[in-house]
Amino acid sequence: MRTRQGSGTPKTVISLMSLASAMQVSLIGGGLDTSIEIDEGKSIREILLAAKIHPSTVIVSHEEQILPHNTIIEQDLTLNLIVVSSGG
Repeated sequence: MRTRQGSGTPKTVISLMSLASAMQVSLIGGGLDTSIEIDEGKSIREILLAAKIHPSTVIVSHEEQILPHNTIIEQDLTLNLIVVSSGG
């Protein structure tokens, strides 16, 4: 909050910052079951990294739909994980 001085009566200006709400995201599958609290508006990639899961090791789905790792999550939900295995 700050006060503006000028000609006449001082005016008070109140700046409100947008506060990010926390959301609860559950990650289920492949033995990686965990739940984390993270700020809303994060990508699946950011959520995986916060949960200490390397994004290239899993495919993520929600309600039987595969989601790209750049999908932004804005509410509490459960994501299903499918572990990707590769090799020769």
